Amino acid sequence: MRILRLLGRALRLRCPNCGSRGIVHPWARLVPRCPGCDHRFEREEGYWLGAVLLNTVVAVGLFATIFIVWATAAWPDVPWTTILVVTMGVNIVFPILFHPFARTLWVALDLAVHPVPPEPG
Repeated sequence: MRILRLLGRALRLRCPNCGSRGIVHPWARLVPRCPGCDHRFEREEGYWLGAVLLNTVVAVGLFATIFIVWATAAWPDVPWTTILVVTMGVNIVFPILFHPFARTLWVALDLAVHPVPPEPG
C-alpha cells in the first residue's frame, strides 16, 4: 500500500516521500529539495526523462481515447474537422497542465522502486 500513498501525495503535488507542501514553485517548476524531508528530487543527470515519457504517454492515451470514443459515437457522420481541432487543443494544453503532476508522479514511482535509505544513527 506504500505505492498508493506515494502516488496519492504526488497527485496532490506534495512530496511523495513525506507529504510536505510547497514543492512546486511556480506552477511547472519543482524545487530542488523537499522543504520537509530534504529529499533531493533530481537524483541524477537526465532524471526527468522519465517524467517527460510519462507526460507523453498520458497525453497520447488521452488523445487516443477522445479520438476513438468520439469517432465511434458519431459513426458514420464523423465531424473530422471538429475532432482534429479539439484533439490538437488537448495535445497542446494538457501536457503543459499535467507537467508538474508528471514530475511528482515520476518521483513517486522512483521512490517505490528505489526507496530512500534510512538515515544512519
